Formats: sequence, C-alpha cells, structure tokens
Amino acid sequence: MAEFNRKYGGHIGFAAHAHWKGKEWPEFVRNYAPWWATHTLDWLKFGKKVLVVHFEDLKQDLFVQLGRMVRLLGVAVREDRLLCVESQKDGNFKRSGLRKLEYDPYTADMQKTIQAYIKLVDAALKGRNLTGVPDDYYPR
Repeated sequence: MAEFNRKYGGHIGFAAHAHWKGKEWPEFVRNYAPWWATHTLDWLKFGKKVLVVHFEDLKQDLFVQLGRMVRLLGVAVREDRLLCVESQKDGNFKRSGLRKLEYDPYTADMQKTIQAYIKLVDAALKGRNLTGVPDDYYPR
C-alpha cells in the first residue's frame, strides 16, 4: 500500500480514491506482488552476502540495525554517525499517517495470492537460516 501511495500520490502523498477504486489498484497488486517475491528470492539465490532487515526492525531499533548493515559492508561502525542518523529518523519524507482507507482494498483473491507469495518468501528466508517474514505482512 505504501508503494501504491508513493506511485500515485508522490513521496509523502496518498493515492487518490479514484486510483484505489479504479483499475490501477488491482493491476498494481497483480504486478507488484510477484515482483516483490521474485526480487527477494533472486537476492537470496544470487546474493553473496545477504542481510535481512525488515522495516519493523528498523522502526523498533534503528541504531542496532544500522550497525548490522555497516558491519556487513566491512566498514568500521562509528557510533557518532549512527547517533546522527538516529536523531534524524523523523525526517521530512514521511506520510502523515492521518489518512486511512475506510475499507479493505484487498479482495479475497488478492489476499490469497499475496499470502502464497509471502509463504514462499518466508520459507526461502528460513531455509537460509534468516529471519522469516513478520506476521504483519500477511493480509488481514
């Protein structure tokens, strides 16, 4: 949903109601869900050094997650730089979060399709002893 809002509403805007109710939303889900899965599976298959960092992990503990990323790159972790980034985490490019849809935009078919992709990616992550997909990813 965040990517759909970005695509049709800009970096900090929201997609218009017409986009959610029009052909754009179903087409987006039909194209983006498999792309998300294959993109992730390709990283797992072809990536030499892979670090999985879920967005929820960044929100919960940005400092620790940034440290993990920097170490993976083989760069010395400078605590002052991590603290600088952490102090700026509420930057200018965030949606207000005030605008919520009054309905669930996911049809039953969309939910079924998305859930299958999530399970596929989750199994691949766990198969490489990486953190699986957070429960929040599953459609409700």
